[in-house]
Amino acid sequence: MPLDTKEKLSFDSHVGKKLRNKRIQLKLTQTHIGNALNKTFQQVQKYEKGVNGLSSFVLGKLAKFFKVPVSYFYEGFDYETFTSQLTYKDNEPEIHVNNQHRNEKHYPNPNSYGEITDHLNLQVVAAQKLVSK
Repeated sequence: MPLDTKEKLSFDSHVGKKLRNKRIQLKLTQTHIGNALNKTFQQVQKYEKGVNGLSSFVLGKLAKFFKVPVSYFYEGFDYETFTSQLTYKDNEPEIHVNNQHRNEKHYPNPNSYGEITDHLNLQVVAAQKLVSK
């Protein structure tokens, strides 16, 4: 039975989150990972977002680079329902201070219910809440 596109996208997204989390835990940039894989940082971005899937060869190179077993990238993926067991709290915050993208833009927090949670403007948001009361 061929793998459904939706199921593959779910798996690619899961592996991308695992890649991103490991990269951030080790305080590495996408350029560092790209250089190790002989890819561009844009390609690493696509891997992390789940837009492009990683081949088994690239997963092996990443596992060797991170010094983890290849199974690290598969941990937390449910093959019966084709869903990831990773939750929002499992997402590591980005390491770059100059990163203008909110973490929630690419990894939405299901508990925020649309509230503004921009860490760069917390004082503004807090002031707006006080004014609106």
